Amino acid sequence: IKDRKRKIICYYISSNVLLDNAISCIEGIKVLFHNKEVHTVVVSTIKIWNGGNEIIEASDFYPKKDLKVSVPNSEKILAANIVEQKESTCKAEIRIVSENEALFTFYCLEPKQGAIINIYHTNINEKGTNIDGKIKGGKIINKSVEMFIVEGELVVSNGKYNISIGSNLFDMLSIFPRIMGVNISKRIKK
Repeated sequence: IKDRKRKIICYYISSNVLLDNAISCIEGIKVLFHNKEVHTVVVSTIKIWNGGNEIIEASDFYPKKDLKVSVPNSEKILAANIVEQKESTCKAEIRIVSENEALFTFYCLEPKQGAIINIYHTNINEKGTNIDGKIKGGKIINKSVEMFIVEGELVVSNGKYNISIGSNLFDMLSIFPRIMGVNISKRIKK
């Protein structure tokens, strides 16, 4: 099993709201992007890496199924840039191809190689920001994990599965976040 060849692209998305409707509706505040007014601005930091044990090349993607970052059709991608890449040989690039899609390209990703991307967009709902594509003989896996509180219980979710942990454990974890290397904040899930 360990020697079986695997082509896997893994990614993790973390988003921070820079500007929301509550701030942009304050009288006297006007935010412009390329001379167009925007009411919301979110930065999504996306880490993409080869989680398999084979080199992945650009030619490993099916035609018209390249690796793309997208936001819902009603939202817009404002800007995108590569923050870091593990090796310069990756030759990673991000390019906006439509109002709501950006194309991520690279020369090749060796196992454990990847890049960090920042996407600036108007989508407040983090779940609406997606990565899509299709690899020949491989798969793309979302490694994002969200933690939130539902009815007093800590819930850890990867989008497909939820794990609920009793409220006493959350109280204990919130006392020792630095020791455990975890940053936890309470949030009521709407």
